[in-house]
Amino acid sequence: MPRLAPALDVFPTLVRFQTIRPRRLFEVPIGGPSSNVSAKALQQSAIHLYHDLGVIVFAGCSVAEVRRIGDVLKEVVAWGGQGGVVARLDAWEGEVVRRRERSLKGKGELYKDLDEKRTGIIKPEVLLQLATTRFEETLKERIPELKTAKDIDIRETQVILPGSPPPRGVINKTVNGPRRLPIESFTTMGVNRVSGYTIGETRFFTVGSGNYVGGARVDYLMLKYEEEKRKKTDENAQKSTGIISVKPYWGHGKLKQRRRASDETQSAIFDEVVSKVMQPLWDLERSVWAVKAEELEKRREKKKWGGDDTQVNAA
Repeated sequence: MPRLAPALDVFPTLVRFQTIRPRRLFEVPIGGPSSNVSAKALQQSAIHLYHDLGVIVFAGCSVAEVRRIGDVLKEVVAWGGQGGVVARLDAWEGEVVRRRERSLKGKGELYKDLDEKRTGIIKPEVLLQLATTRFEETLKERIPELKTAKDIDIRETQVILPGSPPPRGVINKTVNGPRRLPIESFTTMGVNRVSGYTIGETRFFTVGSGNYVGGARVDYLMLKYEEEKRKKTDENAQKSTGIISVKPYWGHGKLKQRRRASDETQSAIFDEVVSKVMQPLWDLERSVWAVKAEELEKRREKKKWGGDDTQVNAA
């Protein structure tokens, strides 16, 4: 069986609370990595940020440590919550648009409540519908002529629904029963100048709790239809014929070029996130409960080799 997240191993009481999902990344151990962490691991770790802070609170903090948690939360909220931090670590050039999405109220939008493992998870087709609606609205905002143009065709060429990290549900179990959480999106749109494709990418998070609930990427080919008048001469008379030509629509040059920020800018973004948010989190873990995790691992090793098989006195 797969091992639990380290926090759930040390504090088994937390297993009873399904809404608590601390990170379980090998690359980002409790107390932080000993060397530079990859951008992907850093981003996945950011998705669990609120949960990891919650574990620190559960473990027990001094007044000074509570203030340090408050400083971290202040930075995260200023960047737009967990979703804003994750979008920041994408390091794409261009604006990231944050929007509150419509409530999910229609039948069949979520997996059935009876399916306990997927309760409240948004179905892929609904995620795609939410994403394409957001992309179309964003395109019309940035390219106004798309609102009335009848000679421009927007075609989907590629659709990707990322499955990692796995999404959470939008149903929050409370003492008063289940409650659906509102969601918000973080969207970027840009153009690949080489291929000419317009690319939209969005991630969805629950408001407040910041749970990742899915995402989508769609590539579009934008074409413009033009009728060209050409004269065709025959033996009897000259006739004009209309020929429809199809060309890439370069009006979407109004969108910024989609490309990764320069290596220097990316490094600055990662350093800022680590120094202001992730490193303070790791430092708090190290001072509050990392020792318990180390003790648990030592006892595991002793038991594995036939030594001390006593259990850690976990909270």
